[in-house]
Amino acid sequence: MKKYKHTFILGILLIGLSAALHALHYLLFKDLHHIMVFLVSDLAFIPLEVFFVSVVLERIIEKRDERVVAKKHNMLIGLFYQEIGNFVLNHFVKSDRNIQNLEFKAQIDFKWDTQKYDELKKCISAHKYAINMSSVDLKSLDEALTKHKELIVNLISNPTIHEHGQFSEVLMSLFHLADELKVHHLDDLVQSDLDHIQVDSERVYHLLAMEWVSYMSHMQVDYPYLFLTAVKNNPFDFRTSEIKELEALKTY
Repeated sequence: MKKYKHTFILGILLIGLSAALHALHYLLFKDLHHIMVFLVSDLAFIPLEVFFVSVVLERIIEKRDERVVAKKHNMLIGLFYQEIGNFVLNHFVKSDRNIQNLEFKAQIDFKWDTQKYDELKKCISAHKYAINMSSVDLKSLDEALTKHKELIVNLISNPTIHEHGQFSEVLMSLFHLADELKVHHLDDLVQSDLDHIQVDSERVYHLLAMEWVSYMSHMQVDYPYLFLTAVKNNPFDFRTSEIKELEALKTY
């Protein structure tokens, strides 16, 4: 309320000052015609000034702010995949019974464009996720999620992340999986518990894989030197690290 009061008082003072200066001009030069010409001319420019300031300039600033926020957001996603995302994704990819359906479609390099990433995202979205739980090291997964739980919580509470609903879903599903692994006795899981964990794991796997495609696309454009490492560590490409890196370098 005080803010609006101060703005109102400032407006009154500025209008009063303008009126006083126009009155002084008239007293000194007795030229009302000159005053009215410039007054009407200035008033005529006000709509244009409002348009350029409130629409054009504001949109330019908004676009710049969006780019800054997007860059910060992608940096946080990159941190997440480097610290824990790639580890979890690798775990599930190696245990996926149907992974051969994605293996050759995800051999990413610097030749890739937006269309290629869109095609891969469609393939990953339609993929039939089928984790073989007997080959998943749940203890190792539990330890990794426990170690990085603070990072996950911090990312969930970060306001920048809230603007990106899909990545928020990744974090929440991963947080839920971490809780499920904690409440069950991993050395003595009954089939119903294992089925529950499998459902949660496949949800995480799907969301992680979808977001991973966007992450790789961003890395290729903004951080090509980091993209090389990401290509080498591509969990969907089972060629050796050396072959993957050499293939990427050919198109660098």
